[in-house]
Amino acid sequence: MPATSPTPFALVRTFVFRRYLTLRSIAAPIPDRAAEAARKARKRLKKQAKHERLRNFFGWCEGCAAYGSIF
Repeated sequence: MPATSPTPFALVRTFVFRRYLTLRSIAAPIPDRAAEAARKARKRLKKQAKHERLRNFFGWCEGCAAYGSIF
């Protein structure tokens, strides 16, 4: 005997779940353009700060390499 036997409600549950997924995608909230713009601005500032840190670090490394060749 199978470990799980199908219930008479299996098809109904499947139907309801599929309709739930369909309605959830249709009724998705409309994205707020101001919030999206603010998020993109924060992300852009974060990337700029990261790139500045990397430029400073690798500039320092190049400086050490240049001074290292003097000795």
